Amino acid sequence: MQDILTFIITREGLRRPRQTHTAEADRLFYDTAAPFAAKIHAARQRLARWRHRLPRRETAGG
Repeated sequence: MQDILTFIITREGLRRPRQTHTAEADRLFYDTAAPFAAKIHAARQRLARWRHRLPRRETAGG
């Protein structure tokens, strides 16, 4: 039953492509991209904190 419904929904979507206005397309993009960007930002912060805790390498010579 689920496969039949998926087929019908997909077929309807292919027959009539959804018209998206620029504002709607932008909103959809940012709704998708914003959580991903937040995850990347958090990961970069964790990496920066981890790097800061590493012991400094002494330069050879001097």
